[in-house]
Amino acid sequence: MKMRKTAGNLLKSVHLLQAGRYTYRKLTGQLKTLQWRIQHGNELAPDGLPYPPPHLCFPVAANYDPVHFFSTGKTGAAAILSILQKNGRNIDDFERILDFGCGCGRIARHWRSFEELKMYGTDINPKLIEWSRKNLTFGQFSTNGLESALKYADNSFDFVFAVAVFGHFREGLQRHWMKELCRVLMPGGFLLVTIKGKNRIGELTDKEAAEFRSGRFVVIEPERSGANYCLAYHPDSYFRNVLAGQLEILYYEPSGSPDTSQDVYLLRK
Repeated sequence: MKMRKTAGNLLKSVHLLQAGRYTYRKLTGQLKTLQWRIQHGNELAPDGLPYPPPHLCFPVAANYDPVHFFSTGKTGAAAILSILQKNGRNIDDFERILDFGCGCGRIARHWRSFEELKMYGTDINPKLIEWSRKNLTFGQFSTNGLESALKYADNSFDFVFAVAVFGHFREGLQRHWMKELCRVLMPGGFLLVTIKGKNRIGELTDKEAAEFRSGRFVVIEPERSGANYCLAYHPDSYFRNVLAGQLEILYYEPSGSPDTSQDVYLLRK
């Protein structure tokens, strides 16, 4: 009975800590958004589109600065274009593109100039999607559940990318979302995924690092999947043997995603 009571108190403390952390970040975001609006008003980004407010930047980029949000998105978009070109493709070779975990269009906004593209984005956060629908009218944006099916038919897209998304899923969701992205990808289509690889091992405890080196998937706060609090780390062997499945791995670059310091894979169905 005493052990149960102790465990219950510990769990209660954890929940209080999580609630306090969420409240702190929410209030911080609201304050920084107020400060931004006072200082910048309706200032547009260099691409002529609005900056998302700080409280919406943070869930996407773990940073409240809209200028940082814009610049890292530009870097990320350029890196994807470069990887495609290294593999004999250009972004305008594709007709329908899906940004999985799009947030408020951190990367997608930088491809607005490719007028023939049909850009789609989906995200778990309805507030981010609401902002994208209002401000990024060149694309079509929708919400998805944490472990739902996507609202798209089979074989809908010839290019899908997921940047800094799989780093926030517990293991069961890793498999679920890889399967779902494969479902909506056309035969011969390309999938680009970034993950926290071996260059991020310094963020782990000694025990977690040992598990990672042994080829095991490591996840912190799996109960917070879908949020920045959940942190997932993928050994290369785990990604190749467990997640990639029957997809062909065309390209792998450790730390190849400069805006996220994550490993990048380009796969083909």
